[in-house]
Amino acid sequence: MKPDDVELREPRDRPRPPVLALMPHFGEPQDSLDAVETLRRCGYPDLRIVVVDNSDNLPDAGYAEGVEILRPRTNVGYCAAVNLGLARARELGIELFLLVNNDTVTEPSAIESLVDALLGDETVAGVGPLLTTERGKRIWSAGAYLRFGPNEVIQRAIGKTIDAAPRFPSVVDFLPGAFALYRTSDLLAVGGIDEVYFMYLEDVDLGVRLKERGRRLLYVPWVEVVHGGSLSSGGGTTPLRKFFNGCNTPRLLRRCSSFKLWMSFILFDIVGLVPSIVVHLGNRRRMRAQLAKGRGIFKGIFGYVPSAKDVDYYKRKDPTFRAGLDARAPHKDASQA
Repeated sequence: MKPDDVELREPRDRPRPPVLALMPHFGEPQDSLDAVETLRRCGYPDLRIVVVDNSDNLPDAGYAEGVEILRPRTNVGYCAAVNLGLARARELGIELFLLVNNDTVTEPSAIESLVDALLGDETVAGVGPLLTTERGKRIWSAGAYLRFGPNEVIQRAIGKTIDAAPRFPSVVDFLPGAFALYRTSDLLAVGGIDEVYFMYLEDVDLGVRLKERGRRLLYVPWVEVVHGGSLSSGGGTTPLRKFFNGCNTPRLLRRCSSFKLWMSFILFDIVGLVPSIVVHLGNRRRMRAQLAKGRGIFKGIFGYVPSAKDVDYYKRKDPTFRAGLDARAPHKDASQA
């Protein structure tokens, strides 16, 4: 075992508690219908599924009994959608809160295994699985960390084959929001998700705040979930996604108060932006993405708060955009995540 590896105890001999699974929806209705169905096939005995309809296009029919749809009637963003679900969990007194993207495919034992891992250590606030690309061929994330270097936020072993995944559970800096199980009480204690992010990097911010309270987050390697990409922004290299990551990075670094991470941001994201644009001159889509990243960084440094208006702006700028476009392409780094 490595220094950051941990050993989990068997959970106490008691029935597994109820779980509320929160799925923000944005994009094609069928994606969320499919993701809900894979959750239901897990067969967890006391699972309540809540879907927040940020596209205002989900049908009333088609969902199984017990699936609740919240309709804010506008795109309130990923963060606010999560907090709507968290408020529902508090109202119902549900102990465990599962974050699920609508581009995930869940294996039958995933929820039970994560529940057991979480209940096996009282110091742990949340646990996350091994995330793989479509059909499980490549690793999307085997634990997530903050570091000095290109892309301050990284997904461990990203792009590698499955056999490269770490074999032991380990403490991580944050849990990717694609699929993560938390204690509801811990999320409530830190005030839920910070809605100022709207979407992207809010999961990193959450990890920082939980760590400040002395709570731990664990990567659990024996649980695997397929993560298609990012349907809400159209994929890893779209201008929309790059803009939100660029805009939210300064906000995250202010939260971290880390000189090392600030230096990394200045060297690789700001100084390195021009060479990156030049490198991608022959690829119009990637060049536009880098320009959007620069625009986001500039706005973020001056405290700009992103919103649904920015989503609409990039949808208009990119006629090929739709939720899910290029979403299932593997990503090279977490700034594309």
